[in-house]
Amino acid sequence: MPTITFIGDFVVVCFAALVFSAAVSDILTFRIPNRLPLAVALLYPAYVLAAPQPVDWLFAISLASAFLAIGFALFSAKICGAGDAKLFAAIALWSGPELILPFTFITTLAGGVIAIFLWLQNYFARAATPLLVFQTPADPTIGKQQMPYGAAIAVAALYVAFTLLRIS
Repeated sequence: MPTITFIGDFVVVCFAALVFSAAVSDILTFRIPNRLPLAVALLYPAYVLAAPQPVDWLFAISLASAFLAIGFALFSAKICGAGDAKLFAAIALWSGPELILPFTFITTLAGGVIAIFLWLQNYFARAATPLLVFQTPADPTIGKQQMPYGAAIAVAALYVAFTLLRIS
């Protein structure tokens, strides 16, 4: 039994590394290469086979499919990027029914923190001096600024990974 637990832990660490790579890519280039969400999804069966407890993989696939459909609808409406939608769906697969709500909540919180950081960064960049930062008029294009939401998704995915490691 310890061998299976070790393999399951190793697979979860690989999952975390892939998610971290996606976040770094999104931060640096505002792109998440297709191979990263695909690798996250393709690694999932290895976890299902090596997990120390039974995994409700059918329900997890249903959740991931639903989130992929929602993500593509949001992408079509130009609300999020395609890479973000695919990464979120791939991690929803790993979250399963037990962790999907905390994963979604943490993603939302982390996204809000990143948005506030970008908003403040924009204000400080536009201010003539730090003392005038809040007297500077708002940038009318701030809502159109790109945001590396893959980083927010990765923060929540790391929570999922640590939780899965704790379970084993």
